[in-house]
Amino acid sequence: MNQLQGATVKLALSGDSIVLRGAQKGNNPPPERTLGLAYIQAPHLGNAKKNMADEPLSLESREFLRRRIAGKVVKFVVRYKTPSGREYGSVYIGPNLIEDDMSIKLVHEGRAKVTDQARNKLNRSDVNPDEADLIDRLLDAEQSARESKRGIWDPSPQPSRPRLTAFDDDASTFLAKHKGRELRATVEQVRDASTMRVMLHLPNAHQMITLMLAGVKAPMVRTNVPGQADIVEPFGEEARFNVEIRMLQQDVKVRLEGMPQGNAANGSFVGTVIHSAGNIAEWLVSSSFAKVADWSAVYLEGGAAHLRQLERAAKANRMRIWKGFTGQTSQAPSKTFEATVIRIVSGDTVVVYDEARDADREFQLSSIRQPRMSDPDQAGYTEKARESLRRLCIGKPVTVTIDFHKPAHENFRARDCATIKCKGTDLGAHLVKNGLAGVLRYRADDGDRSSNYDELLVAEAHAQENKQGIHSGKPKAVTKASDASENATRARSFISHWQRSGRIPCVVEHASAGSRLRLYIPKENVKLTFVLGGVRCPRAPRKDGADGEPLGADALAYTTRHAMQRNVEVEFDGIDKSGGFIGSVWLSKDVNLAEGLLEQGLASVHGMSADQSQHANLLYAAECNAKTEKRGMWAEFNADEEARKADEKAKQEQERLASTKADQLKPRIEFLDVMVSELVSPMSMFIQIAKQSKVAELETMMADLAVSQMPKPADFAPKVGQLVSACYTVGDEWHRAKILKVLPGSEYLVSYIDFGNSETLVIDRLRPLSSKFASTEAHAQEAQLAFLNLPNDGFVSDYAAETYAQLRQLVEGRQLVANVEARPSNAPIQITLYDPALGRPVLEKSVNGEIAFAGYAVADKRALSSLHNSSALAQIESLVDEARNAHRGMWEYGDATADE
Repeated sequence: MNQLQGATVKLALSGDSIVLRGAQKGNNPPPERTLGLAYIQAPHLGNAKKNMADEPLSLESREFLRRRIAGKVVKFVVRYKTPSGREYGSVYIGPNLIEDDMSIKLVHEGRAKVTDQARNKLNRSDVNPDEADLIDRLLDAEQSARESKRGIWDPSPQPSRPRLTAFDDDASTFLAKHKGRELRATVEQVRDASTMRVMLHLPNAHQMITLMLAGVKAPMVRTNVPGQADIVEPFGEEARFNVEIRMLQQDVKVRLEGMPQGNAANGSFVGTVIHSAGNIAEWLVSSSFAKVADWSAVYLEGGAAHLRQLERAAKANRMRIWKGFTGQTSQAPSKTFEATVIRIVSGDTVVVYDEARDADREFQLSSIRQPRMSDPDQAGYTEKARESLRRLCIGKPVTVTIDFHKPAHENFRARDCATIKCKGTDLGAHLVKNGLAGVLRYRADDGDRSSNYDELLVAEAHAQENKQGIHSGKPKAVTKASDASENATRARSFISHWQRSGRIPCVVEHASAGSRLRLYIPKENVKLTFVLGGVRCPRAPRKDGADGEPLGADALAYTTRHAMQRNVEVEFDGIDKSGGFIGSVWLSKDVNLAEGLLEQGLASVHGMSADQSQHANLLYAAECNAKTEKRGMWAEFNADEEARKADEKAKQEQERLASTKADQLKPRIEFLDVMVSELVSPMSMFIQIAKQSKVAELETMMADLAVSQMPKPADFAPKVGQLVSACYTVGDEWHRAKILKVLPGSEYLVSYIDFGNSETLVIDRLRPLSSKFASTEAHAQEAQLAFLNLPNDGFVSDYAAETYAQLRQLVEGRQLVANVEARPSNAPIQITLYDPALGRPVLEKSVNGEIAFAGYAVADKRALSSLHNSSALAQIESLVDEARNAHRGMWEYGDATADE
């Protein structure tokens, strides 16, 4: 008999073959040898690569052997070798070399049979007595199994559960069926410390799968793979050896958690191995054999916080894979404070108001990336992310946890990054879960990440699984809203409808001053400029702090904190000359924004517009309270002094009225030959003097302008009120123009000062205007019909279009005679228009009289022209009464002004 040796059984290859492991020397894996059990043969396991199926009871034989010797220290003796060098021998699991012989136990239980070679050897004369004795005992054990019909000798054995290497349907279906359940299993192979081949013991089959430990990644070990280079990372073999001695061919429980992307067909899963001795993933991390893997940590039930804590401790010890580690070994303490969200800057950046500091602070949400605006397929999701944040948290209290500071880099400014929660909801996780942001990936040694990073990873996995947002594969373009304030003409097309609609739900997109807002009406997909009616706020400073009035910044801050990006309701009163809308903003049912500004002394009542508002009493009362409490601009308010000034002003007004009454006896006579160059609305037109000299002067200037264009500087950006040379889109001719409004996208609303019409132009159609052209007086002058109040956006607006059409027939393309009845300061001149073809000027036959007679006007007793000429006013009133009685024009259904 050869020498008896000791070893540890690494694994049972089959029912008659094992792998033995010798003693370990240093950190290197110990030597291994394969040993076949002498003189017996068990049913053969199949080979999927060779398309060979398992023989009946082959797995049962292997399992019988595995359960008794895998991982145990045994004694063995080599009895013979084949010419190829393969060794065969006997294995003993105890001190008794007869009772503890594993071969005899296998044969006795019918898990193997005696080979024909052994039977033949027994009949040979040169057989060794020890060998003969062993063979006799094996034959006796086989005879006992035959007689008892055990194992392979059972004529009608129970059907074996098949060992499957593929899936009946696919891996995804298999995962859906078994996800989260604890399944009995055996570790069949350890590829590297965090990847193993596992056999799941299911009710109807044994299923082979490849399992990656959730949340960890050990050094790679890849050797002897056909067509691929060997890769053995540092500590990879040592890590694998330590897992093998603990897990290989041990009974464990496996919980399937997920599947790596793109692995639906090859049977790879992510999961947790549950062993009686503990969690192998936690042991690997704590022993510095593995790192936390962000991509698979998302599958961990309960998150990876415990693993990260173990990893930080391992980094601090600086052993094995962390030897030489120089990064941060502990999580820096986070600063947490309460705040209120006052602005959503973008899909990953918010501004909060920190009451403790009394300051606005901007934060980028930690560890997330918003969809790229530069990508046409994702740009719409950026807009949706911003809106989702707005709906979730604008104006609401939040808890801010500052995670880290991101220094300035290249074109990116320095930022504070934080995890922000609103009523327990992590804003970043909310976006990621809905597919409106992605999660940033970090190096294992980079500790600058969200304090809620694992929840972000779980949220992203959920979004990917459910194909949400940017993971849906569906492009989403930016929604483009129309601009109702593009110009006055466009604004007029909206105002009537909105005035009739009462309070309209809007979103405040931006505030440029305390009383000037940019609104969005979601229902109509329209944006507009809005001015609070009845109040005046101090002018807000520019970004560089210049040009601001006292308290202008405070008024803007108040509006920003109370209205910015909030859902509000708006009442429309009218429009201004540039297309801005005027009215009231309600922050809630009973909270008026203008009232709040007045209460804080950040605005004053604008008497003329306030008197026309239905909320005049509310505004005056709010201003009175601010004065009483001496808030804001009223800090030095003196009631007695103000009363004295009011009395003095009243006296001056009485004197002015007395002077005006004296002037009523002197009607103005100033006749001009004119052409109406632009009819803007019933209450607004532009006229040109029709003298031949004026016409020639205009034609000469136009000709000179066409050939005298100044070059456009690279930084040319005209401001509101500036005179420029503009290329009219009809005919591509150059005209003098005035900038009325600067629009987004390098566009400008201009008014042609020699004709009165206006349009929107791009910067390429504008040039600087030479001083010799700028000094010449405008050839078009704004005017309105004297003595009359005509239908417009704020008065009997339903008849504005009909009035405009009637006027157009009377003035368009005709040379007329105008008498300038009044020249109010800072307002259009008031004129009476006559058609010279009708003979001498008679008011009843004038354009003014025709409009009144047709039923499209009322007498304006407060107009300066009416104060100058009471006789003409009486004639107009007579014409109006006649039209009303005859139910002409706007009087067709009765008194059209009853509700005005």
